[in-house]
Amino acid sequence: MQQAPQNGIYDDSINPLRLCRITYKDQQYQEMVASPGDFGIEGFTKLDGVAFQCYCPDTHYTQKELYEKQRDKITKDLEKLRAYENEISRRMGNTKIREWVFVTPLITDNKLLSHAQTKQVEVVTWGLSIIDPEFKVILQDADYFATEINAIQTAKGKKITLFSALELESQAEEQEVSEYEKNISKKNKVRCTFNGALDEEKHLKLNRITSNKWLKNDTFLKEIEKNASEIYFHVLRAINQYESEVEELCITWRGDAEELISKVRDELAQRLSEATPTLGEAEIYRIADQMTSKWIALCPLGIE
Repeated sequence: MQQAPQNGIYDDSINPLRLCRITYKDQQYQEMVASPGDFGIEGFTKLDGVAFQCYCPDTHYTQKELYEKQRDKITKDLEKLRAYENEISRRMGNTKIREWVFVTPLITDNKLLSHAQTKQVEVVTWGLSIIDPEFKVILQDADYFATEINAIQTAKGKKITLFSALELESQAEEQEVSEYEKNISKKNKVRCTFNGALDEEKHLKLNRITSNKWLKNDTFLKEIEKNASEIYFHVLRAINQYESEVEELCITWRGDAEELISKVRDELAQRLSEATPTLGEAEIYRIADQMTSKWIALCPLGIE
């Protein structure tokens, strides 16, 4: 497992392995300590053969980068089941792996589901002694453990908050200037340069505004997912479809930076309105506005 830093996606109070121990204690959860080696399993349940592997990104990725990192992690760790079949068998005894659960803070691209299904079929064809004939690859994000996360935080005297994998606002405020903040500053410098002179006061204010909008984006989308899952599906699909076009639009853009940002924001709002006619106008514009700020931070929206 990639260790999660204190200023990253997980802190010790919401360590994924700790969550597994709590959630699956009645199924005789056993932790697979990574010594003398990493066998592609970090824990398993003896009663029903559920194995767990965790991936906690320690940085902020674009949607495409996150998908690729998660996809490659799944592929690499499933291969270890074949490479270390005998070692795993000695540790699991008669228990066969019925489900291999990939635990990660956030899943943003449904192509990961497709990849999981492809690998599931492939693993079964290997005919390993440690694999159940009904073997499944399962993906779980942080929301699956929401109850356990809140219980742990409450026990530690912390207030219950919404958990969002790629942005923990309270932690982000404490971090040093990072790559996404540099992106915001660089692009906003173009927006705040008038007649060849940078207005530093406006630049700083705009950086704060852009960062705040971006940091609130994932939490707001999680609220929609929680309260209106069907609407959330259409919102996410509209965002994903348009995001793939934004980078190309920026490459060919020949106008003013503010005109570009307005075009991206307004066109996204239009697509969200068409995809989710039951969603209020204020909510649609808020999503489009926050998403535009996120794209400024994470690079799909390029401003030269």
